[in-house]
Formats: sequence, C-alpha cells, structure tokens
Amino acid sequence: MRKIAMVMMLCVGLTAHAQWFTGMSQKTGLVLCLHLTDSMAELYSPLQSQEAIPASTWSLRGDTLRMECKSIGFKTVLARHSDGWQGYWKQGIMKEDISFAAADTLFQLRRPQTPVAPYRFAEETVTADYADSQGNTVHLEGTLTYPKGGGRYPCVVMVSGSGQQNRDEEIMQHKPFLALADYMASRGIAMLRYDDRGVGASTGALDSAGTRLFAEDAEAMFRAVRKNKHVDARRLGMGGHSEGGAIAPMVAAHNKDVRFVVMLAGQGCSGLDVMVQQNEALFRSRGVSERLCRKRGECMRRLMQLPKGSTVKDYQRVILDITEGLAKAEVDSIELKKGMAYALKQQLDIHWMREFLALDPAEYLPEVECPVLALNGTKDCQVVAEPNLARVKELCSAAECRSMEGLNHLFQHSATGDAAEYMLIEETFAPEAMKAVADWILGLTF
Repeated sequence: MRKIAMVMMLCVGLTAHAQWFTGMSQKTGLVLCLHLTDSMAELYSPLQSQEAIPASTWSLRGDTLRMECKSIGFKTVLARHSDGWQGYWKQGIMKEDISFAAADTLFQLRRPQTPVAPYRFAEETVTADYADSQGNTVHLEGTLTYPKGGGRYPCVVMVSGSGQQNRDEEIMQHKPFLALADYMASRGIAMLRYDDRGVGASTGALDSAGTRLFAEDAEAMFRAVRKNKHVDARRLGMGGHSEGGAIAPMVAAHNKDVRFVVMLAGQGCSGLDVMVQQNEALFRSRGVSERLCRKRGECMRRLMQLPKGSTVKDYQRVILDITEGLAKAEVDSIELKKGMAYALKQQLDIHWMREFLALDPAEYLPEVECPVLALNGTKDCQVVAEPNLARVKELCSAAECRSMEGLNHLFQHSATGDAAEYMLIEETFAPEAMKAVADWILGLTF
C-alpha cells in the first residue's frame, strides 16, 4: 500500500555566495534543492544521473526568482521569505505549491540502518517451485538469515507490502526487511525474506494475481524453509508488512504449522474501508479540513463501489456530484477535478485492486488459532491504526494489538505520516518496533 516516487533535485545559481535550499513535493515525493550562485542555473537528478540539466532561462528581480528548463518542461516561480523561498513549480500538466528551507548542502539520501558486509549474521538462499491454483508455474527465491553458529532458531517468514517488492522490501533506498533481518539475527531469531513473483530472482504470472494468490506464494516459502536445518519448525511463524500483514494470518488460518503471526501495519478492516480511511488520512496529514477530507473519502467510496465496466462518464458524475458547491481551491485541495476520472478508473479497474477492495479479514482472522501480534504506527496514513487494530481485536480476541507512537506506515518516526516524508527520513525502521517484535517472539511458549 504504498506509492514509490521518482526523486529529482533542483540546483539554481543566483548569488555570489552559494546557498542551498531544500523543498519537498507532497504530490509526487520529489525532493527539490535550490543551489544559488549569481552565474549559473542547473537542474540535477543525482539518483538518476550526475549530469546537470541547465536552465533555459532564469532571473532574480527583487525577491522573485523565476526559472525554466525547457528540455524537461520545468518552470518555477518563487518569492523570498524569512528562511528560504515559497511559490510553485510546474512540469507538464502538474502544478504544485512548494516551499524551500535553508540547508547546508545538496540533499543526499542517508540510510544508516542498512547493514553492510561483512554481516553479523549468516545467510543462505531458499527457493520454492510450485504450481499455483491458477495453474501457473512459480519460482520463488529468498534469503534466510540466522545467527552465526550452530543450532536451530525460531524463525519468521516475512511477506512484503503491496506492489511487487524485492526481498528487502526496498523503497526509496530504504531496505526495511534487511534491517529487520539483521536485528532479528542479533536477538537469536532467523528470518526468511523473499522476492515477490516477477521481481528479482522470482518468477510467476502477474496479470490475474491478487492477494490470495500472493498468499499461496507465501505459504510455498513457508513450507520450503520449514525443512531447513537452521529453523526450529516448532517456533516457525508468518509475518508481514501492509498487504503482507493481511497475508500472514490468511496462511495461518488454514495451515496449523504456522505457530505465530506478526502483523506490521496489517489491516483489520475491509479493503474498501482501508482505502477510504487512507484517502481521508493522507489529506488530513497535509492540513486539509476535516469536512473536505470526508468529501474525499465519500467520493472514493462511491467510486470504488462502481461496478467493473463503468465508464469514465460514470466516474465523472460521481466526482461532480460530490464536489458540487465547492470552490475551485477546495476541489484542488482534495484532488477531485473532473479530469481525474480517467486516471481513477484505470487504477480501480486493476485486478489486484478489485480483489483487495473485496477482501475482508472477517473471512480469515477468526480462524487463526496461534498467537498474533499486531503493530500499527499512530502516524500511519495508509493503514490507519485505531480502526484497524480495533477490528483485529474484535475478530481475533487473543491478538495482542499495540499502537506505536509517532511511527508512520514504514515504522519510521515521522512528523505527519504523509508518504512524501518516507524518502526524507534517514531512519529505516524504528528500533522500538523491531524490539517489540523480537521480544514478543522470544516470549512465546510452545
């Protein structure tokens, strides 16, 4: 449940003494960095290339800065304020307000929690080859990490969130599953993480794949690692993040060899309710009024309830009905222009989305008999903590449910919880969240 944004940075030269300013696009996750000298204007995308993109034109008149890079259709107009610049940037049809704050240097991604070789854990490859329920041949490959030394260890099989992820669940150069595996090994716990089908070393059809088929993949990897000499099968469980937090209990509901379940930002509410909650929470985190956030949620609920095969005009009618009487600025603030209908229809007609919207944990959580730990961050805007933890507890009374204060959907310490912050945050995985998981697993009795 999450969206991966392309990263770009802007460098503009306008004063004799070079200065840096950094801004963030809430819509796209773009990092924009102003570098000011009085002889040069350049645009950089350093995560993609070290080559500069020169400004076609730029000017500083009074307290107003203007810049254009025709080669990529980029424009910005900014006014100086006490600690930087404020204004807008535009590229193609996209336009957005933005502010830049003073910085020491060009923004760089730092990921201090990412383990580097030589690792403090041992590891080996685990594979699974099987035919899924649709008759597709699937090959899955992952990495089992465990403490150095002999013996068998408690183990958790981790399932990634929505969208095809590699075994590290890598997003914006964060590698949360690698960081977690390193920590688990330091606590005497083994962990299996694997590439989703269609990613890295794993293969398998994706056109008609949804959460239930991904649960079959997870169970195949569970069966494969269960036979490993470093794994204590009596203490082998399933865990997952986001969509993976739904998949783990799905597997445990019918496979009684699963001895425990860890749900990290896993849903307790139906997919439809989760998406409505997500839409409201994301706009709320951006300072939009409660009334307008509820308008956004109401609109998305009605759009998501339209039957497959509905036309763009059907989507437009819903949008126009919900936004009737709103001022243009209000419509813009919740991104519900009539022209959004086509893009929303394309998104909601995807097979995975249709299956996810219909998914209800009431179908599987009551059948889970093993211990369950459910963790959600209080700043999570993608799987909102309060309603989802409450319903996990309602459906599975034995589950231990905890809110992690100040953590977002990725279990990072966060100011707002908006997905646009994920990239800017250096922390990959809050230590207290990893500790909570390890302490709970080690405290289980079998």
